[in-house]
Amino acid sequence: MSQETTTRPKTENFFVNLTCNLAIPILVLKYLSAEDRLGPVLGLIFALAFPVGYFLYDLQQRRNVNIISIFGFLNILLTGGIGLLEAEPKWVVLKETAMPLVIAVLVLATAKRKNSLLKTFLFNDQIFDLPKIESHIDTSDKRRLLDSHFKTANWLLVFSFLISALLNFILASHIVKSPGGTEAFNQEIATLTWVSWIVITVPSMAILIYALWRLIKGLRKLTGLDFEGLLHEHHTKAS
Repeated sequence: MSQETTTRPKTENFFVNLTCNLAIPILVLKYLSAEDRLGPVLGLIFALAFPVGYFLYDLQQRRNVNIISIFGFLNILLTGGIGLLEAEPKWVVLKETAMPLVIAVLVLATAKRKNSLLKTFLFNDQIFDLPKIESHIDTSDKRRLLDSHFKTANWLLVFSFLISALLNFILASHIVKSPGGTEAFNQEIATLTWVSWIVITVPSMAILIYALWRLIKGLRKLTGLDFEGLLHEHHTKAS
């Protein structure tokens, strides 16, 4: 077994992620927040304890924190704060809209940096064999074309977060009507969580997949490598 294989971060368990970050919080908020059960405050704390616990566990296990996990963690803390402070529902709408907008701005702000968010999301060493690809970008024309592909993918990434912000605003405005600290608020947050996951994930992932497809198509033309040749070694071994 190679040293690279032994030091590669552990793969995240998708089903554990989904259970802790989505399924359990929704069930707790919907069915354990009544006054004769945990109550709205304890119900909210108990529901949010699972994604918080998962974030800390995953950080300890994989030592891998990216911008999405950080913003997800911050989103959880803000939701808890709004509930515990018994704030008006408009703050939920503001939070849900602002999160993807801030990420979109950061994607644009880091576009020309070596460690841009585009490279964190799409063009990273967990997916691609970066040294091999770089070795094939051996002329200034190829570098210019690669930068052009990055620019297109970057704008598609920004577009995906703008779509998320718009859909978040629409959903939060229509679903969350109750102030924090109430059973109704917990119920609405539960509804917002599962509806958002379905309504927002599908178009956002479609745009990201399209951006990745365009990037791979461009890389194949530039490097002369086939699809498997672009991928990191551990992907080809797994297949």
